[in-house]
Amino acid sequence: MFEKKLRLSHFERLQNSIKLFKSRCSLVSEKSLQLACFPEVVREQAYINYCVSSSTIPLLTETIRCAKLLPHDPIAKLLIPYMEKHIPEEQGHDRIALEDFIRLGGTKEQALERIPPGNISALLGSQYHLIRHHPVAFMGYLCATEVNHPTVEYVENLISISGKPRECFTAMLLHATVDIGHKEDIITTLNSLPLTEEHYKIIEMSAFQSYRYIALVMEDVCKVAPVNNKATA
Repeated sequence: MFEKKLRLSHFERLQNSIKLFKSRCSLVSEKSLQLACFPEVVREQAYINYCVSSSTIPLLTETIRCAKLLPHDPIAKLLIPYMEKHIPEEQGHDRIALEDFIRLGGTKEQALERIPPGNISALLGSQYHLIRHHPVAFMGYLCATEVNHPTVEYVENLISISGKPRECFTAMLLHATVDIGHKEDIITTLNSLPLTEEHYKIIEMSAFQSYRYIALVMEDVCKVAPVNNKATA
């Protein structure tokens, strides 16, 4: 007797594909946690959070714009209401992230005038390229950044190791809680899409790119720690 093979959902299939990339991100995140005792590290992480937060609404807006250029594409049509709903949910997050950076010793001018590091530019810039190929690509980025967000436990450990006040981590605590709801919305939306294999492959590529550059970005964060410290040995 043959057992019926269960069909994986789009999200389950994606999770299987990106296991190795997720593992690398987890390892680097743990490394950055160990180095959170250095003020330079937590301040740099806050700056990166600001870069990502300030780019979310522009990327959502670009996804909607590209989807509207494909009026006869059923996938693009289904993406528009979700992305439009998601924009208000992200309002003000860049301001909160900037305030955290300032509380950790940075300045508004430093955050606004600094040329973003190459890997953060690659993380965000690659999304514009993929979205313009097909807007469904952005679902891969959302799966990487909002489905697999830092947990409350991770942020609490970060606060403890850093020795900094809780208000310096407002943005991270916010995402650790509100992204739980976003996670379910993203998974439900992804699984509901009538994807072709081509659609799935571009989502997968977007997730690959996102995890790859998130790991590299976090490695850059670790590198700002003082050279002669035992934690990096």
